[in-house]
Amino acid sequence: MDLLTPIVSEERMHHNFKVLLGEPDTHKVLNSWASGFIDRDNKFVEQFQTTFNSSFWEIYLYAVLGNLGFNIDFSYNTPDFIATKSKQNVIIEAVTTNNPKHGTPEHERMKALERYEIDSLTKSGREKIYGEVVALATERILNSVKNKSDHYLRKYSKLEHVKGKPFVLAIGAFEQPLFYYQGIGAIQKVIYGISNAEYRNGSPFFDYEEQIKKQNSEAMIPIGLFKDNKFSHISAIIFSPVATFGKLRALQSKKLKGVLFETYNYNDYSTKGTIELKKHKDYRETLLDGLCVYHNPYADIPLDFELFSHPDIYTNYDEEYSRMKHGFLFRRRVINNNKLHIKPSSIT
Repeated sequence: MDLLTPIVSEERMHHNFKVLLGEPDTHKVLNSWASGFIDRDNKFVEQFQTTFNSSFWEIYLYAVLGNLGFNIDFSYNTPDFIATKSKQNVIIEAVTTNNPKHGTPEHERMKALERYEIDSLTKSGREKIYGEVVALATERILNSVKNKSDHYLRKYSKLEHVKGKPFVLAIGAFEQPLFYYQGIGAIQKVIYGISNAEYRNGSPFFDYEEQIKKQNSEAMIPIGLFKDNKFSHISAIIFSPVATFGKLRALQSKKLKGVLFETYNYNDYSTKGTIELKKHKDYRETLLDGLCVYHNPYADIPLDFELFSHPDIYTNYDEEYSRMKHGFLFRRRVINNNKLHIKPSSIT
């Protein structure tokens, strides 16, 4: 499958695909991800070049599954992945969060970045940006889960090759220009209703909500999807806010001068995470870094914990028990220092 030879006019090309064409050092990484992937309906390449994000996320998931030792059965057109490991079959449906109807697409981020550079210099500014990003991301994740949940109940659950197998939703974040800033704040709000997480007197403390107010509306939306059995047909949710074009850049073999990686990582030795700014040549990231798996404790068909067990993956067994490595990647931003003139001292 040739993803990179244009088959559509330049006017139809997605912004991210045009950027990809101009960065040949990322092509080897992408092609390695896609090796063996089968275009079952002969539309995938066109969709990759015209709409990009959902296809990119699907290619990334395919690479993740291969890395974890799964075999993929491409003999069925739907759902996206019928994955087998240790003689266990798992049904995985990929979905992305997208900008609302009148919202700003993720690739139109210059104004958002200009504001970010100013507001991120203060703690209150960073908190304000984070709160706004998480609020929109929470709503868009809920929308994606609801749509795929309804589709599963209406269609997928009736398919013979789906019946009796764990059903997993894999969600990639692309709903706004600063989508990568959300970390796990939005997904944990969606799944557990956690509205605030902090340390008090050295111990973790959580605030919870049962619903959120829909933006530009008085409507209230329930959250905490894995706190009861309303979504018991979903065995688990896979999520990542960093499986983006930046991961291609992070994994490419040629390291670029003037390119910086700003990250926020989990710190097992402190109550605060670690913010780092590294040159491309000094930065290290794995394929699985930033990936989260949330198991549904109320699942009708539970997902075997061992299938997605890996040190780089943040695994949530239920609301109280989880496993996260020191240095887990909450968020990552790639900075072209030649264009933005960012000084390391400006990141606090």
